[in-house]
Amino acid sequence: MPSTALRYKCSMGLIALWFGASTQAGGPLAGATELAQMSLDDLLRVEVQGASRYAQPLVDSPASATVIDQQELHRHGYRNLAEALSSVPGAYVSNDRNYSYLGVRGFSRPGDYNSRILLLTDGARRNDALYDQAHIGNESPIELDWVKRLEFVAGPASAVYGANALFGIVNAVMLDGGDINGARLTADVGSAGSRRLGLLAGQRIDSEHEWFFALAASGARGDDLYFPEFDNATHDGWARGLDGESYQKAYGKLRFGNWRLSANLSSRDKNLPNAPFLTAFGEPGTRTVDQHALLELAYDGELSKGWQQQFRLFNGSYRYDGSYRYADALDNLDQGRANWVGGDYRLIMTTQPAHKVMLGLEVQSNTQLEQRNFDVLPAVSYLYSNRPSQTLGAFVQDEWRLSPQWLLNLGLRYDKHSDYSAITSPRAALIYQPNESAALKAMVGSAYRAPNAYERFYDDGGVLQKANPALLPERIRSVELAADFRVGQAGRFGVNIYRNDVQDLIDQVLDPADGLLMYSNQSHVQTRGIDFNAERRWDGGSRLRGSLSRQWSSAADGSELGNSPQWLGKLVLGLPLAAGWAVGAEWQGMSERRSLAGWVPGFGMANVTLTSRRLLGGGELALGIYNVGDRHYRDPASSAFAQDALAQDGRQFRLRWSMPL
Repeated sequence: MPSTALRYKCSMGLIALWFGASTQAGGPLAGATELAQMSLDDLLRVEVQGASRYAQPLVDSPASATVIDQQELHRHGYRNLAEALSSVPGAYVSNDRNYSYLGVRGFSRPGDYNSRILLLTDGARRNDALYDQAHIGNESPIELDWVKRLEFVAGPASAVYGANALFGIVNAVMLDGGDINGARLTADVGSAGSRRLGLLAGQRIDSEHEWFFALAASGARGDDLYFPEFDNATHDGWARGLDGESYQKAYGKLRFGNWRLSANLSSRDKNLPNAPFLTAFGEPGTRTVDQHALLELAYDGELSKGWQQQFRLFNGSYRYDGSYRYADALDNLDQGRANWVGGDYRLIMTTQPAHKVMLGLEVQSNTQLEQRNFDVLPAVSYLYSNRPSQTLGAFVQDEWRLSPQWLLNLGLRYDKHSDYSAITSPRAALIYQPNESAALKAMVGSAYRAPNAYERFYDDGGVLQKANPALLPERIRSVELAADFRVGQAGRFGVNIYRNDVQDLIDQVLDPADGLLMYSNQSHVQTRGIDFNAERRWDGGSRLRGSLSRQWSSAADGSELGNSPQWLGKLVLGLPLAAGWAVGAEWQGMSERRSLAGWVPGFGMANVTLTSRRLLGGGELALGIYNVGDRHYRDPASSAFAQDALAQDGRQFRLRWSMPL
């Protein structure tokens, strides 16, 4: 059961945050300064784009959303999307030393590949077409340095986005040339021999033209790691020099009038130290390579007064190469190749101030969904599969301002996958604003995910996993109530109550007939919970936000889901210091989680980042200390590992120097 100490710490932290938000006089963070006269636009009307596929105040969005702006991303020294998202209420991140996985509201199945989260950049889908994976760690195709604003929208959103938007949407709003107006070079060094070099450049030429370009390259030797499961007569349990990682990424954006052209390339190479899939422990040669590419042409312009059209054309590709070293120097290669092309069109009609309608059409052709698995020497092929597919989606969203206090948002989408019957996904939200200091929301929605090609067709020749072409799409139905209140001049407090019901859950199970793993549709799964969250801002730039989440999860037999913590607690503090310095600190706590064979203990962990403003030559220095207390904690492992849980990093350091050019 969840630890009493964790519940106590989370509760005390939220009470302290609430007390600070209710105080009218300056507290320890405010000093002698007056409170900032924060308007409702600052607290309840932050702009969000991901919820409805167009910009709208956060208070009007038909979902619960969290927005992390560029200042907060920078001040807290987040190294990738996963670290930033772990600060969001109800969200948590697991890692198996290859990929980072985002859990939302009590749901994160070990062995899944983030296929129930939709990742967007400037509204463009970034999940690959083969595994449906949303990459959020260092394997992500984008760098956090390139992000102007990070949006997390909780709950189902297939009504406007189609597949994969089951538990949430991550939308990274990317920097534009005008946000840079020059160039900036960053250099990092850190623990485990890590180093990184990044370049940002951009310019707003005039009101019609701007450009942005970014490069990043990183490498790390990695730590020597001890795995007690392999401490035996053959090995001493140590994987030495086997946790290295490197990546290279590039991103560019050109705006000319109403047109935008963007391109993104990335490649990440990761060594695997923990012997997944029965590979040889302690030997080099087991590694994965993930490569992404996306080219997008988008248009956003006004047809006539109150009529706006948006459309885009895109071409994407993803390449996966897994090299696995087995006993007796046997090398097995596992490969995935995906290419897709498509486009979408949206027409937004605001015929009167109180009424906005969006009509949309989206098509995507997955021209290549290829999987291969084979031994190198002697050459033996176990799998070759290429099953192209197509999808077509049409959607409508109707937003009515019924009165100054009431807003109704209705959405419906029709999706047709070439291999399945058509699916409809509705969403409705009723929003009540009795005054400028409060907002109440009632939201219901449905979303779906079709089985991906990996889940349906992957077969490694009877070693570990077999195919299941008969898989059916899974569905989620969600009900949520949310309330958000402004407290004083510069504080807010919110609460969310939700229930998610998943039907035909696609889960990896062991077939007792032959002992092989396979993906199968399971019966009903439910998650429900309540999130409390609060925020306070002070004059001069100080910020404090926190959340406390209680989550329940259950399978059809009543058992608790794996990797589903009952309690999550978070405190995030940003504080300017003297002489232009600032500190960003956060604490995150999680209760115990069920693993495949038992329970993984809960933990609490703190991170601190100290940043300068301008030093010699206009440069900026940042020192990040992660897991300050050097806490030892583990994440539940999937069936791919001999370990039931995988140890995570202890205390780490990063020193960053940023210099304008």
